[in-house]
Amino acid sequence: MRWAHSRAFRSATVAAISMGIGMAGPLIAQLALAVAPTPARTRSGGGPSHAAIAIAIVAAIVVLGIVVWGVARMSAYEPRWTLSLRHSLAEARFRAAATWAEFSDWARLGH
Repeated sequence: MRWAHSRAFRSATVAAISMGIGMAGPLIAQLALAVAPTPARTRSGGGPSHAAIAIAIVAAIVVLGIVVWGVARMSAYEPRWTLSLRHSLAEARFRAAATWAEFSDWARLGH
């Protein structure tokens, strides 16, 4: 018990004995020191953590994407494939809605 001879142990022992605890004082002092919270470890350097740096990088990429999208929209950049993609998605949405309507009618009638 290297810490048993520390200044905190001696002062806790003296305080326990002066309070009339008697021989249980050193044991109580040891228990108090054993459960005492340890100070939090801090990083040396004080810079931002790796997680904060990663979040900042992801946020910067998202902002860059939004800026590129905004510039493309403002300059009316609309390649041919976006028109055909929009038409294809609308057609798929129409067909899926019709299929779902047929299925719900079939299930409602109890087939």
